[in-house]
Amino acid sequence: MTLQRKLMSGLIAASISTVTLAQDDPFEASIALGYVGTTGNTDTTAFNTEALLKYQVMRWTHNAKFQALGAQDTDVTTAERYFLEEKSDFSLDENQYLFGKGSYNKDRFSGYEYQATVATGYGRYLIRNASFSLDGFGGVGYRQNDIVDGENEGEGIISVGQNIAWQISQNSALVQSFISDIGEELTVSRFEIGLQSNIIDRVATKIAFQARNTSEVPAGNKKTDTQTSVSLVYSF
Repeated sequence: MTLQRKLMSGLIAASISTVTLAQDDPFEASIALGYVGTTGNTDTTAFNTEALLKYQVMRWTHNAKFQALGAQDTDVTTAERYFLEEKSDFSLDENQYLFGKGSYNKDRFSGYEYQATVATGYGRYLIRNASFSLDGFGGVGYRQNDIVDGENEGEGIISVGQNIAWQISQNSALVQSFISDIGEELTVSRFEIGLQSNIIDRVATKIAFQARNTSEVPAGNKKTDTQTSVSLVYSF
């Protein structure tokens, strides 16, 4: 299966499940897609996709995220990455919650076959009003790192992070998140920020930046990956 087919299959699957779930009031969902292509002297393609799903019921809030990135240069794959994350919060009161989360990251060019993490802990909103929220959380968990050459590494971790959501105006919003999974062998940190501006009805543009740092990587690989993207977003 080609890189494009893999990524488009993931997007279609996410789209189908999101459309089905988003028909009920407790659900919020969005799908973003960005693409760059050149032909002529340079023949390249690059695109990214992101599907977000939020589900609230009783005292539970579930947030799921799927991201994919792919790039080719003259039919040679130069980037291929998939990321899946789910975080469930159980409200203790207006500002406090318990959480459980899991994530799976597969980056063909990272030196790792995959990295998977689970964690649980406590979170608290430091600021929470109609237009702005800031919360921080911390807990403990476990991470499995499978290196491409076949070695398996597993270790306990301390997981800490924060989230910001700012409704700047009726038509624009900014979101930012940071999470760091700290282990004895290595620390993996992920930073994301995005500015979304409404175009018409449910369609918006999103300018986003991501950075992922791994404190120790297999020989020949870089510790930090970054991604800057401009995407069209459709919200349900």
